[in-house]
Amino acid sequence: MSYCILYLLILSFTPLLFQMVDGMGGVDSAEYRQFCSLACQAYNALRKSAGLVLNLLDLMSDSGIEDLSNNPSADAEGVIEKVEERFRLDLTDEQAERYFIGLITDALAAIAPRVMDVFHSFAVARR
Repeated sequence: MSYCILYLLILSFTPLLFQMVDGMGGVDSAEYRQFCSLACQAYNALRKSAGLVLNLLDLMSDSGIEDLSNNPSADAEGVIEKVEERFRLDLTDEQAERYFIGLITDALAAIAPRVMDVFHSFAVARR
């Protein structure tokens, strides 16, 4: 779960989120509500260790990991700053939960990842 939360903080959600939610039974399912609850708990746990996480990302920035060192929109420092912003250390745990649920909701409402997923499925099917 923590890996998923960190992935969200670094890259935002991908089409994988739609598949995960479908596998849980949709947004009205008990499993989805449990996922949101556990995701918020993991998010707050990571926020409490934000300094450690940010230092680890900084140390990893020289390792050649693509999303940290070769990001076309930002250098590794920019990515790490974005992660720090997304930790929202200025919020209480309750406010952070609402913020994180908002990220999930926004990701589910986004159309671009769905379109990309359709094109990806089409490209894979043509192989």
